[in-house]
Amino acid sequence: MEGAGRCGIEDGEKRHMVSNDRKETETRATIALPEDLLLPIVSETLEQIARRVAVGPIDLDCSRVARCDSAGVALINHVRTTYPDTRLLHTPAFLEILLAKFPRGSEPHKPGANPDDANRLGQYLLLKLDGVRRAAQRYMILLADEAYHTLKFCLHPRRRQGVFPGEIFNQLYFMAYDSFPIICLISFLVGLTISITSLEQLNMFGANLYLADLVGFGMIRELVPLMTGIILAGKIGASITAEISSMVVLEEVDALRTMAVDPEKFIMVPRILAITMAIPLLIGMADAVGIFGGILVGKVFSNIPVSVFLKQMFGVVGIGDFLIGAMKTLVFGWIVVISAGYKGFSAQRSAQGVGIATTESVVLSISLIIVIDCVFAFFLY
Repeated sequence: MEGAGRCGIEDGEKRHMVSNDRKETETRATIALPEDLLLPIVSETLEQIARRVAVGPIDLDCSRVARCDSAGVALINHVRTTYPDTRLLHTPAFLEILLAKFPRGSEPHKPGANPDDANRLGQYLLLKLDGVRRAAQRYMILLADEAYHTLKFCLHPRRRQGVFPGEIFNQLYFMAYDSFPIICLISFLVGLTISITSLEQLNMFGANLYLADLVGFGMIRELVPLMTGIILAGKIGASITAEISSMVVLEEVDALRTMAVDPEKFIMVPRILAITMAIPLLIGMADAVGIFGGILVGKVFSNIPVSVFLKQMFGVVGIGDFLIGAMKTLVFGWIVVISAGYKGFSAQRSAQGVGIATTESVVLSISLIIVIDCVFAFFLY
């Protein structure tokens, strides 16, 4: 009885397995690949396979394949990788050799989990870093060229060397005289604001007189140079970039090269010399106006006499602080001019390129000014 029971169970399991195999065979479809599995028909064959796979698993009958190129091998590998249940039937010997030489990937493609995304991101970042490196290299080359041309012109002023001396005074008028109103106004308002906000805190400790130290030290060494550099970037840097990029668009720069005139020397040297002469005038006036704002706040809100304010301030602030502020502003001015020239000469030859170059010039100048101001703070303090 037990043996008969076991035989019945085994027969039942065998019938069940045969039934499952028959069902699986009935649900699978066989697609016969064409005789010429070549590039012109790969797309059509792939569409046919994709439509049938949507219904159920498939088998690829390769018995008719007589010729196959790399596109056909890629088709077979793509189908086997994307649909792992796919089986190959009656594969010719030459096709097996081709498939062995060009093996398929080990992992099927999963939407949203493409392993190539990380590679693309890495390549994108490497390209951006390489672009930054190249841009920094061109910037430093322009800086070195302009430093050489400017020093050579200063050592031999009687030799014009491709520089028009009258342009220096034109640029000096534009950079110094035309910039006085906006720089004085901003410096006065900054001095006023810093004094008002600081005085409230000093009143809590009865240290009103130290407002003179704070205003004098903060304005002369930090705030006036920084604000002057930012104003120069927005006013002078944008103007120089727009002028040079317009010359590039109108092919005036190419005309200078045709006449054997170095455009970087002819255009940039007068502007560098002009900003060098304008900075001491601008920084002196801006310091005076900013300190005047602090004196006004001390007199009105804390009744500090002007003489006491100045005596207290000059007891802390010396000529060295003024020279440090002037040196920082001079470096900021050079950065503005060089950045404007760099973006102007590299502008695209279109009206849109002029606008893009001008915007990028201001952004680049302000960013470099902030970075170099942090470097100054690190070494000075």
